[in-house]
Amino acid sequence: MLQLALALLWAARVAAAVQGTEPGLLARAQAAMPDVAHGGEVYRERCARCHRAHGNGTGERQFPQIAGQRQEYLLEQMVEIAQNERFAPKMHRVLDQAELADPQTLRDLAAYLSAQHHDEHGEHGDGRQLGRGRRIYDTRCASCHGEQGQGRAAEPAAPVPAGPVPAAPVPAAPVPAAPVPAAPIPAVAGQNFTYLMDQLKGFAAGHRSRAPPELIRVVEALSPDDREAVSDFISRMP
Repeated sequence: MLQLALALLWAARVAAAVQGTEPGLLARAQAAMPDVAHGGEVYRERCARCHRAHGNGTGERQFPQIAGQRQEYLLEQMVEIAQNERFAPKMHRVLDQAELADPQTLRDLAAYLSAQHHDEHGEHGDGRQLGRGRRIYDTRCASCHGEQGQGRAAEPAAPVPAGPVPAAPVPAAPVPAAPVPAAPIPAVAGQNFTYLMDQLKGFAAGHRSRAPPELIRVVEALSPDDREAVSDFISRMP
């Protein structure tokens, strides 16, 4: 019942956001001059309880690593959550606070977090399918997220096709190539394994409504074993 109530509340608030109750929050945040010191203060007071002292999250509780994430992506995601365009009940409760829904504070938080270093020794899988995970990443993910998992701020002018998955002892399922989407693309290197698995499952199930359709099609074509393999590989990227 609680999950249903949260979902209904979120749906109602999305409708309100679409009608323009908070116009221009992202633009105002992007235009603000970042204060990294203030961002650190806000982070330690409001965010560290879940995302840990240095922004490295917790695998078992599915809190992602946000330290070192691309600033423009962090800002976009916080604004989407604040405006109820992304369903994240725990984060809605945090960003509902007046101070955190402020454009300047969001800018400061994004600037602070992007300047931190992610934990290269975070949570991983069992390590049994790393070769398979690398092949899937190289042919299905690297064109958008970068060869090193670093993400990017803007898209190329045209889609970047991925070739066939090379022959492997344990073949991965055939997956359509994904064009590079038009939005800040997050860094994924070193992200916690359980969080990666949960996000891929959510993409495949259609739970991320603002995700590019091309990305959804690629993830939908991955088998559960494929998702586990590529998540484990990504979690070990430095």
